Amino acid sequence: MTLTAAPGATVSASEERRAHRIMLVDPQRLFRQALRGLLEAEPGFSVVGEAGSPAEALEVVGVLKPDVVVTELHLGDDSYAGESCGSGLIRTLHSRFPATAILVLTSARARDVAAAVRKAGALGYLLKEHGREELFRALHEVSAGRWYRAIAPEMSTRTAARERRHLGNRAAYLTERQRQVLRSVALGYRTREIAQMLGLSVRAVHRQRERLRLALHLNSTAELTRFAEREGFTEGAAEPVR
Repeated sequence: MTLTAAPGATVSASEERRAHRIMLVDPQRLFRQALRGLLEAEPGFSVVGEAGSPAEALEVVGVLKPDVVVTELHLGDDSYAGESCGSGLIRTLHSRFPATAILVLTSARARDVAAAVRKAGALGYLLKEHGREELFRALHEVSAGRWYRAIAPEMSTRTAARERRHLGNRAAYLTERQRQVLRSVALGYRTREIAQMLGLSVRAVHRQRERLRLALHLNSTAELTRFAEREGFTEGAAEPVR
């Protein structure tokens, strides 16, 4: 159990007031020390205490009243009958210290874990495999009272791939006119130029562009261009010469 900043660390009174006061709970001392070093090297964070078990955590939080408790779920303690010790600790912390936000930083990645810890009272769920920027983002969000959940890196990759396939399927239902407009937009032609090339009014081209955005769930010309290039709409076509 640790109640003070790391040896050699100096924090002025004004810096202490501005910083998010963090408490770390994890059974692995080496991990706590590494996490402490990471957080204290970042402006805006101050690690005020550590604990390796639920009992220690409750004692330290009761003394220090930190802004955020960062806790692992697997704490190697059987004092909470009928539920994991991590979830039990979260429930108790949330009940006794409602002003303290709780961020779960864990290796537990079962599908229902995030929902379970949120129900217990946590404000955030983050896997240990995420990077430092994701951790800082999570801490800022839960400190502000907002729920935060980060998607696992490989899930993000799968989600992006699934979205690309979904958009590709939608492209199959575009009309020939929409394909012509999409190709022209991606090649850099202006609306008036597209209208002249296709024998349409400027208003009609605007309308087709809007329908494209709605059909493909894309929000800007840049997104339309990236989509058209990825799907091969611009292959073999010449860019405008001005």
